[in-house]
This record gives sequence, structure tokens and C-alpha cells, in this order.
Amino acid sequence: MTQTKEFPTRDVLSTITGTLMSEIGGLYEVCNFMTGESVFTHQLPRVCREARPVILALHPELEPTIKEAEQVTPENYLTWLATWEARYGTAITVPQMTIAEHERIDALSELAEKVSPDKIVVIAP
Repeated sequence: MTQTKEFPTRDVLSTITGTLMSEIGGLYEVCNFMTGESVFTHQLPRVCREARPVILALHPELEPTIKEAEQVTPENYLTWLATWEARYGTAITVPQMTIAEHERIDALSELAEKVSPDKIVVIAP
């Protein structure tokens, strides 16, 4: 059985809409839980694309927020957030993704696909 966890609505909607509605740490928490990995910044767009259909399969009622998020601005995001929290509650449960839903890619390899490897600096602890 797939494990699930409840997250603030703002973080879940940030994940599926591509519009950041909260501190970015909340987005990382949702993505990290869903993948079972520690996601790097450059991986967020891909992981969110993978997560969207998984979340919508469990919560099809969230589908309208994707189109509505196109109207969100820095000036009105709190109004939209209040609208969505009134509609969906303050927390939404999300599932972990299966191996069929999420492709595990080494973070440095994925970064090397996006930028020249000579621009990557690895800092070891």
C-alpha cells in the first residue's frame, strides 16, 4: 500500500501548479516525500511534472487550480490562497510515487545535462 502524508494546501498547490504559493521549503518537503529522495533545485520542475498526475489522481478536485494559478500575481496570491484553502481545507494528503511514476536520476548527472560539466563545482562536506 502506498504511504501518504498530509501537507499544507499551499505547498501541494505549489507542486501541481508551478506557482510558488509558500516558502520554497514547503515545495521541497512535498517533493522529497513523494520521491523518497532529497531533491535538488534543478530537479524541482521535473519532479513537479511527475507529481502532478499522481496528486490529481488522488484529488481530481484540484484540477481547476492549475488554470486558476495563471491569474496569481505577487499582489493577489494571498487572496487566491485564501480561496483555495476555503475550498480544499488547509491540508492535503499526497502519496509517495512509485517507481513507475518517478524516474530516479542522479542529481549531478541531471545537472550535467542542463549546464556544461566544467561549470559544476562539487563541494564535499
